[in-house]
Amino acid sequence: MPRRSRQPRTLLLEVLLLLGVFFLTCAANVDAAPAAPATPVTVVKIGDASVTHDADAAVWTIAAGGTTLSMRLGPLFDFQTLGLVTANQHQWVATAGADTRVILNGVSAPLGSTADGTEYESAQAVRQGSGVRLDASFLAAGYTVRVTRHYLAMSGSPSFEVWTTFQSVSGVPVTVSNIGALHLSVPNGTVRWLTGLQGDNADIEHDSAFTATTRALASGGSLALGSTRRCSETTVPWFMIDGSPDEFYAALLWSGAWSLNVTRQDTTLTIDVGLAPMQTSVGAPSVDGPHLLFGVARGGVAQATAAVRAYVTPGLRNGRPLSPLVTYNTWFAYGTQVDQASMFSEMDRVAALGTELFVVDAGWYTGAGASGPFDFDAGLGSWQVDATRFPDGLQALTAHAHQLGMKFGVWVEPERVNLSTVGAPGLADESWLATTGGTYGDAQTALICLGGSHGRQWLQQQLFALIDQVQPDYLKWDNNLWVNCDRAGHDHGAGDGNFAQINGLYQVLAAVRARYPQLLVENVASGGNRLDLGMLRYTDAAWMDDRTAPSVHVRHNTEGLSQLFPPAYLLSFLTDNSAEPLHSAPDLPLYARSRMAGVFGLCFRSDVLTSEDSAALAREVTLYKTVRAAQTTATGILLTGQAKSTAGPVWDVLQETSAPSFMVFAFQEDVGTKKLTVKPSGLTATANYDVRTIEGTLLGTFRGSVLSSTGVDVSSVTSAAQVLVIALKQ
Repeated sequence: MPRRSRQPRTLLLEVLLLLGVFFLTCAANVDAAPAAPATPVTVVKIGDASVTHDADAAVWTIAAGGTTLSMRLGPLFDFQTLGLVTANQHQWVATAGADTRVILNGVSAPLGSTADGTEYESAQAVRQGSGVRLDASFLAAGYTVRVTRHYLAMSGSPSFEVWTTFQSVSGVPVTVSNIGALHLSVPNGTVRWLTGLQGDNADIEHDSAFTATTRALASGGSLALGSTRRCSETTVPWFMIDGSPDEFYAALLWSGAWSLNVTRQDTTLTIDVGLAPMQTSVGAPSVDGPHLLFGVARGGVAQATAAVRAYVTPGLRNGRPLSPLVTYNTWFAYGTQVDQASMFSEMDRVAALGTELFVVDAGWYTGAGASGPFDFDAGLGSWQVDATRFPDGLQALTAHAHQLGMKFGVWVEPERVNLSTVGAPGLADESWLATTGGTYGDAQTALICLGGSHGRQWLQQQLFALIDQVQPDYLKWDNNLWVNCDRAGHDHGAGDGNFAQINGLYQVLAAVRARYPQLLVENVASGGNRLDLGMLRYTDAAWMDDRTAPSVHVRHNTEGLSQLFPPAYLLSFLTDNSAEPLHSAPDLPLYARSRMAGVFGLCFRSDVLTSEDSAALAREVTLYKTVRAAQTTATGILLTGQAKSTAGPVWDVLQETSAPSFMVFAFQEDVGTKKLTVKPSGLTATANYDVRTIEGTLLGTFRGSVLSSTGVDVSSVTSAAQVLVIALKQ
């Protein structure tokens, strides 16, 4: 539809009317003093989060946590992001301009560019939960589509959650392509990011998964990161840029394909982050692009990590706290060879160790294990509990766990089905399956396309029926197959199957959260293939890596991922293996405490342990519970290099800060270096702190300034793992 234009007669009348108003105003104010310019007006405010408006300058500002983001919004101006500054007034917007681009019907333009046919419509500020939100709307593509840019801030965090909504206002479908989340030019600095899981066969010896990586770009250089499938298969959707004295950070809240491009020109870095190449059709329902969290924190990496952590609970989880539990899982110990009797016995034994959550992993359904003890593909999608192995149903396990004072959890993989179950009465229909190029992507199983309403509704019904029947406290949600669906008839096109699948996943997870608000959900995708802040909205723990041993590899993962995620979200498991045996363990504290920096998981057959082994394990579980309360709100910071299986630091040290409490996890990797001086970070210089071992031994009382500069010694006399608890002296 062509853009509407004003008729000449209408324009003449408007000009005459404006001139009349002007002369009348001048006559009425001949003797009046000049009017003072308007001052910015606070439109909405909660805590230190606020939205202000300067009508004269057409500038809106949203602020929180000491950082302000300002933009020009008005009918006479192009939309521009003008400033992003912390309290020290360091400017992070190197070039003013629109903070996202839109591609509508194949035409690309900065959002809000009057030269490209975009017209400002309105801006409004509202409260959202415990935060403030600014919405700016524009009409584009010949007035057939409304594009709304959203900004959300929470008190206490210098972070801004942004996203774009597209809505057809004419009913005529509009093609939207390559939806961007953020386009910004900032001062040059070293770029930081994390590698992704790197596949099930990644090089564990060199710890290629979740490795902290940096690069300083040369002028004219560029950096391209992203994923074509699930978000963290190759790179975690997050990055930072070093500045002085600030740290810029951004994280995409998106679990599917994404793209980041950073280019340097002289002293400026230009950032473009959003979806990987795609296109979708926007008709009557509105369509949201991916959400992104970005901001600037005073300080460095540790302060930026803390800023994200301060946003997580109020901004992403609506106040829902993280509650790490001592979690027992059956997979590595039993595989699919689970039954009612063996699970009852294992529950009895691990409850005595102090376990708080017992999770039956894959294998509880009919047909599982047909080709071997770890064959969990067979029978998948039947949603039928194996009555032979579980004659009283899984709800009997829930009841038994509760009798022992534990919560109960069950594994599901809702998005995938075995092809042998397809077409059976009440089960998945073949037309609901995702395909790419006409194939399922696997010989035995297929993915339910969640972009299609029929498959998504069936999946949700099956899931609800299982939860209603079993009444678990915890759901382990796994995903072990992925294709970008291009199949017709699934409510998406050939180029937006990934986009539709992720949105469908979020719809189901949101429905689960709404129907079962107390249910805990674990995020798994063959380990950590779907690790992003978007999943923190719906899930309460994330299994980082199927390779949950050796201990140094687990620490490597936790130390890397703690730069973005709360440690209380990151789950790994203590297993029994020949290199690190639990029976007569050479250094059980090392094995256990390497998992305690995150959610402490257990996965072994306890019936092979002696009473001495069990007593030693129970002591470690008890010690974990002494630091767990502080961990629920803690932020991680590395005090050394990241742990590595080869050529790593002689000791690796992770500090978890939940001010005024601090925990320091120190691990000896070089057997020849028995002692290390640890210098904690973030302490109040004038305060006095008691420093104790996790066992409770007082090492001394120190001034904060002394601890930070001189440090405190840890040694490997009793174990290669030492945990310090630092608290304000009472």
